[in-house]
Amino acid sequence: MLKLVKIAVGSVISIFLADMLGLRYSTAAGIITLLTIQDTSRETIIISVKRICAFLLATVLAYTAFHVVGYHVFSYGIFLFLFIACCIPLHFGEAVSVNAVLATHYLMEKNMSFAFIGNEALLLLIGAGIGTLLNLYMPGKEKEIRLMQHRLEEDLRTVLSRMAEYIGKENRSDYTGSCFDKLQADIAAGKKQAFAYMNNTFFQESKYFIDYMNMREQQTVVLRDIYKKIMRMRTVLPQTAQVAELLDETAVSFGESNNARELLAKREEVLRRMQVSELPGTRQEFEDRAVLYGILTDLAYFLQLKKEFADSLTKEQVLKYWDGGAGCGR
Repeated sequence: MLKLVKIAVGSVISIFLADMLGLRYSTAAGIITLLTIQDTSRETIIISVKRICAFLLATVLAYTAFHVVGYHVFSYGIFLFLFIACCIPLHFGEAVSVNAVLATHYLMEKNMSFAFIGNEALLLLIGAGIGTLLNLYMPGKEKEIRLMQHRLEEDLRTVLSRMAEYIGKENRSDYTGSCFDKLQADIAAGKKQAFAYMNNTFFQESKYFIDYMNMREQQTVVLRDIYKKIMRMRTVLPQTAQVAELLDETAVSFGESNNARELLAKREEVLRRMQVSELPGTRQEFEDRAVLYGILTDLAYFLQLKKEFADSLTKEQVLKYWDGGAGCGR
């Protein structure tokens, strides 16, 4: 709805300004505003810059075509062919339509004087300028992303808690991977929100949410591997309770501002106790003990991903997104 309001208001303002300046084809300024306003501020600015650069190219090509061949439809066709051929390798595709329309004004007026080229340049600058200015305002989406982060962490807690529960059971017939479906859907939605947020802001710190979502996505891949290993186990070993306890503790304390150092230390302690415990007595126990080691290895990678994410943050990101750095040492 906001985008529609911007398009309507911006087009009216552009046409009004063009009329006030006495420009010919003033309605074109309104159409340019309509085509300029995109979903994000960054996209709008990029497209406006491309159209201005393409205008210079279009002016040179149109001047050449119309003065060599004459002001008729065939020369316009030659201009259009050359212009599109030049725009494609320059990635100016978004600039073709606007500048092609402006070039028709030269054809209809049979005029490419300096003054009339200035008329077309002002139409472009007014239309693109008003559209860009209006689209610099975008409602803050940080609150929505924060809510999505909380949902993701609840999803992960659910997955980890179920792992802690079912690793200690021999009958896992009702343990399915359905809990990953919501997690994966929320990660996809979170990444979409994060990219939109970054494209509407102009600070390096805004990349935080994209890095966060990518980290959670990588962790989800690791958790799927752990789930598969749990499903392969056939016995409940004495050491299983220690791994279950670690999974449960991870579910409780792995949140956004936890750098995972303590959890990694506890994982090392569980591994040390397993290494000094009595050797397995049967082949099945041996295989299941190996699976437990594999789970601990995966869990170490899961936690390491969070630690690397925490270590990669700038001071500005910590202050902005971790409530003044609270929790950095956990």
